[in-house]
Amino acid sequence: MRLISELRRRNVFRMAVLYAVAAWLIMQVAGVLIDLAKLPDWIGTTILWLLAVGFPIALIVSWFYELTPEGLSHEKDVDRSESITHVTGRRLDFIVISLLCAAVILFAYDKWWMGGPPEQSIAVLAFENMSGDPDQEYFSDGISEELLNVLSKLPGLRVVARTSSFQFKGENRDIIDIGQQLNVALILEGSVRKAGPQVRITTQLIDARSGFHLWSETYDRKLENIFAVQDEISAAIVGVLKEHLGLQVEAARQVIAAANIEAHDAYLRGRYLVVQRTQATIEGAAREFEKAIALDPDYALAYAELSMATLLLVHGNYGDLTWAEALPKSTAYAERAMALDPTVAEAHAASGFIPHNNGNWDEALAHYEQATQLNPNYSLVHSWMGIGYGSLGRYEEMFSAQEMALRLNPLSVAAIATSVMTLVSRNRLDEADRALAKLASIAPEMYTVSRYQRASLGGKYANGLLGSLDALRIDPAVGFTEGIRVDLQAYFAAIGLEKEALALNEWISPEMTAWISPMILKMLGRPEDAVTTVEARLAKNPTRMLHRSHLGPALAAVGEFARARPLLEEMWQRSGGLINYRKPYWKFTFDDAAAIIAIYRAAGEDAKVGEFVAAIRDDVRRKREAGITRASPELESTRASLYGSTDYEEGLAVYLAGERQKGLALIAKAVEDGFFILPREAYLQSLYDDPGFASIRAMQKARQARERDKFLIIVCNENPYEDVWQPLPETCEGALEQQVL
Repeated sequence: MRLISELRRRNVFRMAVLYAVAAWLIMQVAGVLIDLAKLPDWIGTTILWLLAVGFPIALIVSWFYELTPEGLSHEKDVDRSESITHVTGRRLDFIVISLLCAAVILFAYDKWWMGGPPEQSIAVLAFENMSGDPDQEYFSDGISEELLNVLSKLPGLRVVARTSSFQFKGENRDIIDIGQQLNVALILEGSVRKAGPQVRITTQLIDARSGFHLWSETYDRKLENIFAVQDEISAAIVGVLKEHLGLQVEAARQVIAAANIEAHDAYLRGRYLVVQRTQATIEGAAREFEKAIALDPDYALAYAELSMATLLLVHGNYGDLTWAEALPKSTAYAERAMALDPTVAEAHAASGFIPHNNGNWDEALAHYEQATQLNPNYSLVHSWMGIGYGSLGRYEEMFSAQEMALRLNPLSVAAIATSVMTLVSRNRLDEADRALAKLASIAPEMYTVSRYQRASLGGKYANGLLGSLDALRIDPAVGFTEGIRVDLQAYFAAIGLEKEALALNEWISPEMTAWISPMILKMLGRPEDAVTTVEARLAKNPTRMLHRSHLGPALAAVGEFARARPLLEEMWQRSGGLINYRKPYWKFTFDDAAAIIAIYRAAGEDAKVGEFVAAIRDDVRRKREAGITRASPELESTRASLYGSTDYEEGLAVYLAGERQKGLALIAKAVEDGFFILPREAYLQSLYDDPGFASIRAMQKARQARERDKFLIIVCNENPYEDVWQPLPETCEGALEQQVL
């Protein structure tokens, strides 16, 4: 008993409890960091070993030493009358209680607030091709996808999209780990062995949280009965789900079958190719869908997929077709699919994708909503719906659709990258950083692109430019995409390196030299060149609506109001009287509204101004309600951090409405946060001439110089990007002269 009393007096028991609780918290935090940073597993084991070794050491120190006002002293050297172990004990009690509270909160957060995977959720992994023939890969993938599609139509069951569930194809990964990454409770996996007219399909349903097998079965059938086999498997799975999850469904919706196995085989090859999203594979997919239709003229799914593949081959997506070439074909295929079977979700998706590409968002959304009613787990359509809602200014619905797409497709690179930008737009930067960490492990080049979008916020143009070059260094092929090229040019323009911005086109692709973006030219203060560029494009292709829509704003920028007016009015009418950013060909931004306001005022038609001021204010209101404070998510680009700002949009509206001081204050706030004001737009002349604007202009010029110097110090000494980009000689000559001075 005396030993126990002494252990209590010397706070050894308290130290043991304190150490155990602290060690548990350290392991929890370490586990999270190891997962996020994808660190080796041995790090966690090492931390656990060190903590275990430290436990007896902590107890020994507690027994032999005592904390005194003078510091740590040997226990035998402390007079009992001066001992303060009771005070130290109370302090240890307080620390233990605090750590226990933290542990309880962390446990509750992990178990309830964060929540595990939804009980009624499943992922169908790519079935393994056991045929010994790589050319049969499409068949095993097709079986998996068709089972996934059947399960997707079950009410109340969340099914992860193919893009995410097929990420683990060919990997020997732990089922529990896969379940955690996909956030599902159940996993269906299997294999397919195809030999001549025979096929063997093995399936297993597994509890993703425990790894236990719930059900398995092997089916040996003739290939001519493949549709019946799929129906048999799906019916068996539904039976297990009803028992395991309590789903109130009678049967899975029957697999949509072709009239013959050859048509179905061609369809599966087409699906296998189209999801790879390159021009060659989409062209190959279109040929396979055409073959399926030739073999079975009533194959609704093949018509729907061919309709969407045709639009994917339009110039600006993945191919070289003109809109005039693609539209009639795609429309005919979609109409045929709808006539054959209007209960096919893909038919509605195809019917919506046509007006989507033509900017008729109400019609597109009507079809998309039908598609998601037929298949609530259609992740691609949820993504498209997000674009449509954003284009109509329905920002909260846009965010909801994007979040649903990400839940259904948690490993989709596009969905995660979109999530990063939309989180940034709402200034939810911690969440954006967590999404970035997830992106790092599955798509390093896209992670770099998204990271520089994040790093450029607050006017850190040099970070954005260096990040763009980093992305190019990781994957030089990204330099040949229009997005990264214009991003690089925009940042060069923002830091005042005009020659570098203009030289970039020829460096990447000589045939693109004449195709510099009008916006880049306007950022460089060369609006006259923007007009010349757009007019040259129109002369070459006078029917291209995109060039015509660019001409109005370009003319307004140089003060040719009489020519700009009818074009801007047409844009406004085609936009549906709405400020928007994504409407193909006829987008109407708040800058366009400012231009037409200046035009009406110059013509003495002030009565027409109110409509456009009200439109800008309405767009600002909807953005504020949705929490959008930073880069506009509609722009889908790094460039949004340069010229997308709710503060600037609101400031411009109130300034044009006559509230001068409030407008200037909001515009100054936007520039302070990194917004780039175009330097020579004739329709903004009243703003430029305002004495209160001088300090705002000075702020922008100071940032431009500061960010330029930051960039040049790096690339003009030991250029880390020399393998993919070299500065012009005169760029660094000027920089070196400044360093000498």
